[in-house]
Amino acid sequence: MIGTKSAFTHYGLMAMYTQFYPLFGESQERTAEGAAPNLYSSLIDDLSQLNFADADDRRAFPPTLHSIFARHGLFGLTTQVEHGGLALPLQEAIDLISATASFDISAASTLVIHNFLALPCIEAAPHVPEQRQVMWGATRGDLCAFALTEPGAGSAPRHIEASAFIHGDRVRITGRKIWIGLADWARWIVCFARASGPDAKGRLVGVLVDRQAPGLKVTHEHRTLGLRGIIQNTLEFQDVEVPSAYVLSRDQDGWGAASSSMNRGRIGVAAMGLGALERAIQVAASYASHRRLGKLRMIENSYIEQLFGQMVLRREVVKTMLDASCRLVSAQGAPNVHLASATKVLSSEWCGLVADQCVQLLGGRGYDEGTPVAKIYRDARILRIFEGPTETLLSHLGRCLLSRATRDEIADLFLSLGAAPVHAAAIKELSGLSETDGAVLIYAGWLATLGLAQAVISAGCSSASDCAAAAPDLISSEFAALRSRAPARPCFEGRIRASRTLNAFLQDAASSIRSPVLTDDYLKLEQYV
Repeated sequence: MIGTKSAFTHYGLMAMYTQFYPLFGESQERTAEGAAPNLYSSLIDDLSQLNFADADDRRAFPPTLHSIFARHGLFGLTTQVEHGGLALPLQEAIDLISATASFDISAASTLVIHNFLALPCIEAAPHVPEQRQVMWGATRGDLCAFALTEPGAGSAPRHIEASAFIHGDRVRITGRKIWIGLADWARWIVCFARASGPDAKGRLVGVLVDRQAPGLKVTHEHRTLGLRGIIQNTLEFQDVEVPSAYVLSRDQDGWGAASSSMNRGRIGVAAMGLGALERAIQVAASYASHRRLGKLRMIENSYIEQLFGQMVLRREVVKTMLDASCRLVSAQGAPNVHLASATKVLSSEWCGLVADQCVQLLGGRGYDEGTPVAKIYRDARILRIFEGPTETLLSHLGRCLLSRATRDEIADLFLSLGAAPVHAAAIKELSGLSETDGAVLIYAGWLATLGLAQAVISAGCSSASDCAAAAPDLISSEFAALRSRAPARPCFEGRIRASRTLNAFLQDAASSIRSPVLTDDYLKLEQYV
């Protein structure tokens, strides 16, 4: 594929590698000790100089962004010092990602994919040949991609169909991956596939693949609604052969590696949502402070005052949940899947809500691409899909509440947060509802998400501020709104009625529009089904 981004790949990135590798020789080991505040401040200063709106128009982030990240060591945020990284605590890494997202979600997404999804898989595989060199290159700018998503599986590892045929000392990969961030800019790709062959156990495996490996082809660049600054590609693996030593999990437990990375990724996505949410509020409040409605400034209107108050409280809850997630990682060494999922759901959903409200407050200016909130509105939409769509994560949390097989896991989390009664109340409320009903699972997932938010706020994890004192009221109102939509007992007649309503609409639309679906649109969708 030849185009703007491909040219940027082969010339811009290679030039940057040549320019910045000498700055980070082994004699100049970087350390996180005492450096985080200065790093944060200098990063903000550098990002302030870039034109991210122009990057949106060109559908590629500013060429100097890569060099800025490399200079500050942000391609090794939590990577150990012996591998060339900063070895930052997760909380400090999250703060840097949020700060970056407040400028541009595409830029922050680059850091999340590289640092939280791909790099940990490589770092945890010391048996990989020349791992030290791979890691040192990666922490200095050799981008790493994470190839999980497939047309028929989405990002669900259990449904992956790509094959990794293992025989002797070779692995042959065949399959197709879509929406792979950084793929055509990457030096290394962590690809997940289903193991097959006489030496395989049939499990999911992660394999480290050189981007230039014979048989690996970039066939499509996805032109996404938002997140335009970062490249996303379809990858075709056509009998790509690599040494079996490049299988990242020797016991073929790629499922564990993928799940661990995705849980860290969910925390990263939540951090991106927090940064974008904060910037949207900042821009809208600045506008409302100057715009006059009659004799009053817009921000003095009681309705708008309350609206901003709600936005700031949402920010407080998301920040508190992120802090709690980071503390659990520090204590346990790995993210808690339930808290990471709930944090990601609230951050992404509320970021989208706040961005929408800010566009509305700015009126026609909010719909103008020349203002930051329009870009935030587009970019934030993907956060509700990345690393597990909201509905998938809610269904998972709901199933954990309802299923006896998994109920203890989430019960232990509530207990550790001092909120066992919150868990008990949710179980009681869900008593008698079917765990196979989709509407019930979503509802139960929201109960778990808001319950965990209530738990971390009540545990005193938030800051000592007026916002923290008012946050429980926001959660209580969210609970009330949720319960007003509580699913009824399973009703077969109701489901039949809903199905008939949809069929009636489709028949009516086919008659009035005179075409079931526009042919071109249908064909574009078919390639992903």
